[in-house]
Amino acid sequence: MARRSRPPSGRRTEPIQWAQVVPGYASTILKFSLLAMLLAIGYLLYGIFGGYLSQPASERVVANIRLMGQVLIISGSLSALCLIIITFAEIVFAVAAGIVGLAMLWGTPFLIANNLRDPTSEVAGEIHLWATATGKAIIFIVSLRLLYEIYLQLTRGSERRRRIQKEEVETAAPQAKKTETIWPWTPCWQMPFCHTAIRDLCPAYKAHRTCWRYGSGCNCDPNLVEAVVRSGAGAGGARDAGTRRVQEAYIRSDLEADTVRPQQKRTIPCSKCAIYNEHQRAKYRVINPIAIISTIVALIVLYPPLMTLYRGFVAASATLASRLTFSNEIDPRTWFEYLDTPTIRVFFVIILGLLILSYVLRAVEWAILVKKI
Repeated sequence: MARRSRPPSGRRTEPIQWAQVVPGYASTILKFSLLAMLLAIGYLLYGIFGGYLSQPASERVVANIRLMGQVLIISGSLSALCLIIITFAEIVFAVAAGIVGLAMLWGTPFLIANNLRDPTSEVAGEIHLWATATGKAIIFIVSLRLLYEIYLQLTRGSERRRRIQKEEVETAAPQAKKTETIWPWTPCWQMPFCHTAIRDLCPAYKAHRTCWRYGSGCNCDPNLVEAVVRSGAGAGGARDAGTRRVQEAYIRSDLEADTVRPQQKRTIPCSKCAIYNEHQRAKYRVINPIAIISTIVALIVLYPPLMTLYRGFVAASATLASRLTFSNEIDPRTWFEYLDTPTIRVFFVIILGLLILSYVLRAVEWAILVKKI
């Protein structure tokens, strides 16, 4: 008896939406990783304040501290990564995670210096090793997020900018004329969405001044709109009556962005005008690279003063730890020496530069594309 093949099922497997699946998994992982991170921190704090830094510790205690340190660096890295994935649209959460990493870098030497009595304590060495390594790992993950934020700013802009541009395109004229590259000094009558049908009647065009400086233009002057409609209706013969009616309807719907009320000078403000928004985007394309280059040059010029401030801050932290410690046998400066190495200094400048550059780009975008300065 011949086997009868089953007909293929009509059901189709939908593709996995990773943008929705990954945050869900990240949220679950974050709950467990945060719990593990808090337990590890609590255990290490118990090792610091429980007197194990002032007495010889057994191999079992050292092994437990090492194990909890490994749990801390894994759970801390996962927590920072999952938090960034869940709150990817808001960079402020990444900055908050970076602050936690900095707290581990600077807080661990303080805690050890104030509670250490035995300079050869293995427990202190293990706690210092894993706690500071966790801080470095968290800051490294945050730096990758900042670097990607800068990449998004340069290529696509922020989420708010993309939403604003989408709304502007949807509310703009149905057809925009193709022009050459638009610059901030390009006159309004050479930009897209400028209506050539009424350009000759536009007072800004006659005065050879851009409409946003002149105070009136084809998209905001109700009298100009009515004049164009009347001039279009009075020209031509009866054969073009249907065409004129279509043109009149198109001009009215295209230019009257809002209902004209009595004693109203404009139908729309410049911030809602497609022509002016195109001018602002051209300004942003020019100012954005200038802001990037200026920030990088400023960081290079200010590198020596920044290093002086950084060394002073590390020295001040060591001095403060020396003042707060109760023992004269321990020199707290030895626990802060790792912060004043060339690698950590360069790492600090890179993180600071990425953070400053990210917020500079956001400030330029807010000023030009949101506030329309």
